[in-house]
Amino acid sequence: MLFYLVDDHQMFAEALKNIIEGFGYNCTVSVFSDARFALEKLKSEKPDLIILDLEMEGIGGTDMLKILSQHGLDIPVLVCSGNLTPLNMAEIKEAGARGFLRKSESIAQVKEAIIAVVEGGYYPAEFQDTPNGKSTNEHPLSPRQQAILTLMKSGMSNGEIADMLFLSPNTIKTHVRLMYDTLNVSSRIECLNKARSLGL
Repeated sequence: MLFYLVDDHQMFAEALKNIIEGFGYNCTVSVFSDARFALEKLKSEKPDLIILDLEMEGIGGTDMLKILSQHGLDIPVLVCSGNLTPLNMAEIKEAGARGFLRKSESIAQVKEAIIAVVEGGYYPAEFQDTPNGKSTNEHPLSPRQQAILTLMKSGMSNGEIADMLFLSPNTIKTHVRLMYDTLNVSSRIECLNKARSLGL
């Protein structure tokens, strides 16, 4: 098995990697300090599980979940964070996470969570019943535009976004123009500011 551990706290990530490898699974744990590196690697391989930090510089956990969904990548994701609230739990559920772990959980709970999610379940079990966040019908942007906006926020150029999403630069330009029209803006800076003000 192959696990991805995406967390910008290097000490925590390495400690968690050692814990997982100590469970005795026949698995490789690849650690990524930046979601972009993990997304790039996903072009050539598919892990059996992604353990994902919620709050990271650049592309955060919820944003990465949305990008995975955009690619149609059916990879179980377990979110691990020290700052879980009912609101962000609803958001990660809506974005496609299969479960969550607080960073204060015991080693036994980490093992239980990994087994549950890898086997197709949820962790904790009641996470399956967590209501989703804001309905996607209320979002002014299409799912594709949401993914592009996420990458724009991280400072990526149109060319870099095209490469990340396996699309042509012209397709990205078209989506960006449509996004500008929807948000009634005329530049990237205005778009990012408007998106921030709308909580997008």
